[in-house]
Amino acid sequence: MRSLSWKLAGALVLIVVVTVGLMAYLTNLGTAREFRQYVLHGNAMYAQSISIYLEDYYARQGDWTDVDAVLPGLLRVTGDRIILADRSGTIIADTSGDATGRSASRLGLDGYEAVVTVNGTQVGSFYYISSGAASMMGGGMMGGMMGVQPMPASFNPEAEFLSGAGGWLWVAGLVAAAVALVVGVLLTRQILRPVRALTEGARHVSRGDLSYRVDATSRDEFGELVQSFNSMAGSLAEAEQHRRRLTADIAHELRTPLTIIEGTVDGMLDGVFPADSERLTSVKEQAALLTRLIGDLRELSLAESGQLKLDVAPGDIADVARRKLTQMEVTAREKGLRLNLNTEPSLPPVSFDRIRMEQVIANLLANAIQHTPAGGSIDVSVTAAPASESGVIMVVTDTGEGIPAEHLPHIFERFYRASDSRARAEGGTGLGLAIVKHLVQAHGGRVWAESEPGKGSTFRVWLPAKR
Repeated sequence: MRSLSWKLAGALVLIVVVTVGLMAYLTNLGTAREFRQYVLHGNAMYAQSISIYLEDYYARQGDWTDVDAVLPGLLRVTGDRIILADRSGTIIADTSGDATGRSASRLGLDGYEAVVTVNGTQVGSFYYISSGAASMMGGGMMGGMMGVQPMPASFNPEAEFLSGAGGWLWVAGLVAAAVALVVGVLLTRQILRPVRALTEGARHVSRGDLSYRVDATSRDEFGELVQSFNSMAGSLAEAEQHRRRLTADIAHELRTPLTIIEGTVDGMLDGVFPADSERLTSVKEQAALLTRLIGDLRELSLAESGQLKLDVAPGDIADVARRKLTQMEVTAREKGLRLNLNTEPSLPPVSFDRIRMEQVIANLLANAIQHTPAGGSIDVSVTAAPASESGVIMVVTDTGEGIPAEHLPHIFERFYRASDSRARAEGGTGLGLAIVKHLVQAHGGRVWAESEPGKGSTFRVWLPAKR
């Protein structure tokens, strides 16, 4: 398969050859036509000047005496010929001296004469024969007569001019074609340079070198293509880093419960531990943690890929929050925490998936309960959003240890833990807040957090009003 550079070069050469050849042909044709018109017009004027001179000569002399002495001075080019006949058609003067005394009609000159008149009376006629084309001048126009007798070969300025002009046109066309070809090759290389760079970049990326970037040296469409390629490579590199980190995180999260299960079972098999309810309960708890972790990973994967199906319908978000607080009140009391709910009487209508929104509230409450010490409180409020953001805002505030500022931007990332206190030992999988983020975004809303170490944390969820 031929390369693109050869295709572009071939197309350029074809265009140059066709256009230059057509230009040379049409220019040559037009030049020849216009030159012939110019020559004919000049000959007509020249014939008129001869006619005026001969009329004046006859008027002064009264006859054609000694006219053969002045005819050579009327010749335009050496080698041309003027023949003068009287009114009867007898040749009385010939610059070559060959036809004097002969009849013009017998020489085949009829129809090519230029009449000479004095006071309205014809006194004679003359004929002009060009040396090159041996053409005849008649009636002020150049005729097609090829001569009275064989003429010696001589120079034809008209034909020579047309031949020379045509030759130079073709030379100019060939030079223009060569220059266009050179410039076209240079431009083709310039155009194809980013294509070659992109090809090389694609090879690097296909080999797994996601750090390779193509230099963007132009600002045209190719430059935009290079930038898009670099952006794609950056996205692939980032996705690869996420994939590796996710694989490492999953491996780390699965290792601990599996190690506990394996160690407990081995201890019971070896007789180190009795196979009592306490050991079996520990195994069951770790198995449940694995089940919950796998379920959360599946949920998060569906949400991130946009494949999570939502059963969206108008509903009362305050009622969902109230029911979820009631369900989790026992857990909070066991830890010595107080749960408080504050809702506005009338809220803007919102549409949501009730099950998914219960999951969002449950994860936020579980996170607050987990990180709030005994004697603290958790406040939940559901209010209308400001006028600039039509919708509903749900706020979950705890009096826990808070989150340091450097960790706050990352708390919605999967498996991210801001401190040792947020370990799985407290029952979390490290995916709760990540699931909250993607479920809220799936509803067209957003979630963010505010915290101050030692004073607790506040999580806010905004859901857009029903449209």
